[in-house]
Amino acid sequence: MRFLLPLLCLALASCEPAPITTVETAPPSITLPASIPELTPTQAAEWMSQNPSATLLDLRMPEEVTREGKLPGSQNYDYLQSTTLEKLGQLDHQKPYLLYCALGGRAKRAALQMNQLGFPQIVVLKGGLNAWMTEGHPVIK
Repeated sequence: MRFLLPLLCLALASCEPAPITTVETAPPSITLPASIPELTPTQAAEWMSQNPSATLLDLRMPEEVTREGKLPGSQNYDYLQSTTLEKLGQLDHQKPYLLYCALGGRAKRAALQMNQLGFPQIVVLKGGLNAWMTEGHPVIK
């Protein structure tokens, strides 16, 4: 019995942990209607300069905004909160909106929902904030 404990400890010490596999995630495939264009970061920057009254909606969690920053002038509406769709529905339906998140999935979902609520002027930032930063466009923290 007294030899069992050292053997057990030796056996456990020689075990290697299982390798950690990483999986690259991509937003779910969501098809937007033709009335909701997806703009590349360069196209979005041009669209914003042509639509100075547009509202930029950041649909990421507040922790993401704090960690990565956000587009200058954007407002944060955490898409994952249960009250967000209600809050989005209360926005001015006649204003133009640019929606973005980290990769595009939440922005596309919100765009579809806002479209169903009667918002006629919605665009989505293709590739989200990640694509925006990759192209070297400015963010603020």
